Amino acid sequence: MNKKTGEKLYSWVFRQIRAYILQNNLQPGDLLPTEQALADMLEVSRNVVREAIKSMELLGMVSAQPGRGTVLMKFSLDFVFQNVIFAAAGEEDSAISEMLDIRKRLELGYMRKAFQSLGPEDIARIRAILESIKVQWKEHKFFHADDKDFHMAIFSRTGNQTLMSMMEAIWDVDANFKTEEKYKHLEETIVKHENIVRALEAGNEEAFEAAMMAHFASGKYSLKGNFEEI
Repeated sequence: MNKKTGEKLYSWVFRQIRAYILQNNLQPGDLLPTEQALADMLEVSRNVVREAIKSMELLGMVSAQPGRGTVLMKFSLDFVFQNVIFAAAGEEDSAISEMLDIRKRLELGYMRKAFQSLGPEDIARIRAILESIKVQWKEHKFFHADDKDFHMAIFSRTGNQTLMSMMEAIWDVDANFKTEEKYKHLEETIVKHENIVRALEAGNEEAFEAAMMAHFASGKYSLKGNFEEI
């Protein structure tokens, strides 16, 4: 425990190492000082330094490489969001329902920008994904991966990588959420997707927004997560 702040010592060391990285303008591929050097610099034990570095490694900030040292990694929002969202979700259905509600609000909040950003080639790609979904459904196959690609493609031109990273992480959590319940409603999902694509192909923003709203009317995207229409 840091006596001055009451903060856990490894957390304080984590912040000090992060500050060191910024102050010294370290770049991906650069080495951090050794654990002993950091311990001496911060006047803490090597065990505390090791704990802080381990936390950084779990967040994808650094990589401990035998024979070389601790290497600074390229920052990735995808990695951070995936770890945070998986940790938050755990086995709790309520937490996953909350995340699906967040995804709903993100997609509906950005749908106008998405519509305005898509070009003919993008719309053709979205149509191709939907046709792949239809083929899979004829064979009674679950099409979660293509469903994810369908939605990610709609927002692919927004220029907002944080949005894409958040959606990607939520989709990954959703992969195994109430699959038996989802299966019962996949026919409806395809119809809703068809309406979205037709609106895009017609260049009809009002119809696109209505189709998106209808898609997210499913109870799956409510905090109740009961899959019924709301």
